Amino acid sequence: MTTSYPERSRLDRDHDQGHHEPPHEDCDLSGVDDLACESKGVADRAKYIADHDAALKDRRAKYDVTRAAYTTARTTVAADVTSIRKDLHQIREQLRCQLDREVIECLDEAWAEVSERLERCGEPRAGCCSEECDFDDECAGYEDDDIHELTARIARIDRRVSTAEACFDTLAGEPAALTQRVAGLRAAVDALLTEISDPKTVDPRHAYATLRWLWHRYDDIWWGFPRVRDFQDCLCQALTCSVTGRRVLGILVGRLGVLQCRKDAEDRRCETLRTHVVEEILEACARNCSPDRDNDRSTREHHSEPRVEAGEEPETESADEAEDEAEEESGDRLRSEAEYGDSPRGRPRPTW
Repeated sequence: MTTSYPERSRLDRDHDQGHHEPPHEDCDLSGVDDLACESKGVADRAKYIADHDAALKDRRAKYDVTRAAYTTARTTVAADVTSIRKDLHQIREQLRCQLDREVIECLDEAWAEVSERLERCGEPRAGCCSEECDFDDECAGYEDDDIHELTARIARIDRRVSTAEACFDTLAGEPAALTQRVAGLRAAVDALLTEISDPKTVDPRHAYATLRWLWHRYDDIWWGFPRVRDFQDCLCQALTCSVTGRRVLGILVGRLGVLQCRKDAEDRRCETLRTHVVEEILEACARNCSPDRDNDRSTREHHSEPRVEAGEEPETESADEAEDEAEEESGDRLRSEAEYGDSPRGRPRPTW
């Protein structure tokens, strides 16, 4: 079995290579907001990692302890498991001699029906409870997400990581649970041996039904891990998913903090504009119609006029040229009115 536990995921590398455009040359202060938002993103990522740091360290410490404890538990209960299997075979042979074939077949069919109902009722699933976690595909294209898309992506990954962590916590208690299962099954088998020991009081049908239930418990005695290595691989897989997933989520949470900060800054700018419309008009007028700009405009117009030598008369437009210009201006005005007039698709023309 392979596990995904990269030292640095693709998401880490993409995050480190990210850069942002400089502020606009016309003193666009959104660049200042963007720098502040980048700082907030870094802080949000650090806070997320710090919030989960203690739990990750605790699971890392439990990993080594659980591996050793499980190996010890398997060795300790091995003899009891072998003895239980031997006793179950003995009980089955004894009860088959006391029951008709039709009764045995009926009880077997009844057990199959009940076992299906147990599964529908949530009978604990045996085997590894953690899937392999490769977050590269899950995180592809996160840079293009908006706030809602990124929030949904974070929620999906967090569910997978939380499931893996719950699996790890369950596996950490498996050494003790294994010892308890074997002890409980040993006691139940001993009780059934006592029940069938007296032919005068035994109920073969009840004993056979009990046998089917105990045999099912015996089949699941290792909880879906035939070998010690299978359990240890599952334990490693759950821990790897937790560590890698939290690191990836830290990056995504930092990115979400940047997007939210930018949105908040834009909302503040818009609110300021809405509440200071008059001031913004005056400021724009002072910026666009400054004396320096008027002087520059007058200078350009002065230099663009043709020079008239002494004794010469200035050139004047002919009557035909003046008429052509008047027609052109009239046509521009008509086109402007047609373009910016009332339209069912556009905004109504201002009534100013």
